[in-house]
Amino acid sequence: MIYLKLIFYGLLAFIARNPIFCTILVLLAIFAPVVFAVVGWIILGIIALLLLGVGILLWKMHKMKRNLKKQFGNFENGAAGGFSSGPQGFAGFGSFGGMSLADLVKQMQAQADAQQRARQGASGSTTTGSTTKKVNDKVGDYVDFEEVE
Repeated sequence: MIYLKLIFYGLLAFIARNPIFCTILVLLAIFAPVVFAVVGWIILGIIALLLLGVGILLWKMHKMKRNLKKQFGNFENGAAGGFSSGPQGFAGFGSFGGMSLADLVKQMQAQADAQQRARQGASGSTTTGSTTKKVNDKVGDYVDFEEVE
């Protein structure tokens, strides 16, 4: 029943937006039913083409989804924590030696921390002074003033 209401309100909204077109269609149906039949077949053909286009689009999306599932597999039930599932692993990077995603992230974080410590150690040994910025005492003070007219 709700679908019938939606269709009926949709037709009423179309008539409200296009009153001249709808009046011409009603007049054709009354005075020239043969022409109305041709117009009806044309409208039916346009609707059929739209439905066919939507169907093809949905079919292609379903096919793409199926291919993605086939390519990447099911991550929850894959080998080594799911990261190395599929023929190419995740994003074509291979299986990372049977390493799970969590292990890979931990390893990358450890490498980044080691590089940052190495940079800090190298910069700390070459600099003799402090790395903080020195600013004059008179710079940046707030000055209160009044406008005099």
